[in-house]
Order: sequence, then C-alpha cells, then structure tokens
Amino acid sequence: MEQFSIGLGIGAGLGMGLSLIKGKNGQRLGKPIQRQAYGTKADFDALTNSIANVKTSWQQVKSSIPPVKKEFEVFEKNLEYYQLSITRIIDDLQKETKDLKGVLSVYKYKLKGVNDNIAKKL
Repeated sequence: MEQFSIGLGIGAGLGMGLSLIKGKNGQRLGKPIQRQAYGTKADFDALTNSIANVKTSWQQVKSSIPPVKKEFEVFEKNLEYYQLSITRIIDDLQKETKDLKGVLSVYKYKLKGVNDNIAKKL
C-alpha cells in the first residue's frame, strides 16, 4: 500500500508539472487534455441523458400496454359478438329462403293445376 501511495504521489506531481509546462506552440500541455476531458464529460452527460430518456420512454410504453391490451380484448369480444349476430342473421335468412321456396313451389303447383283447368276449358 505504501508503494501505491508513493506512485500515486509521484504521478500526480509529474502530471501537475507537465500541465504547467508550455509546449512548442506556446500553450500549456494541459489545455488539449483539459478540452478532451470536457468533451468526454459532455459525451458522458449526453449518454446519461439519453439513457434516462430511454428509461422514461420504456416506462411510458409499459404503462400504456395494459390499457391497449384491455381495449384489444374489448374489441375482440365485440368482434365475436358481431360474428355471432351475423351468423344468426344468415341462418334466419337461409331458413326464410327455404320456407319461401317451399311456399313458392306449392303456389307453382297450384297455378299449374289452374292453368291446366283453363287449358281444358278452352
């Protein structure tokens, strides 16, 4: 642990010393590193904000799923009810059609007999 502390102290001292030394262009060596650190911090902050936005959006999606699911179930039940109603109506119409065909065939038979009688009298 003692060697770590010594290394940390030496590293901090050299870092501070290098940041105060001016480079060939007249700027201190620490300026570009400082700009890069600020840029990295800004990127990290943007990433943190994006993650928070994604979490918020995910919570909104999760909270909207139950009502949508319930509405879908209601729609599904209404559709089933509609299908049953339509099936009943179609069955009733088919029965009525069959009954009408029977009635028409009786009248057709009676009319044939009337026509035959008229034809014999003529």
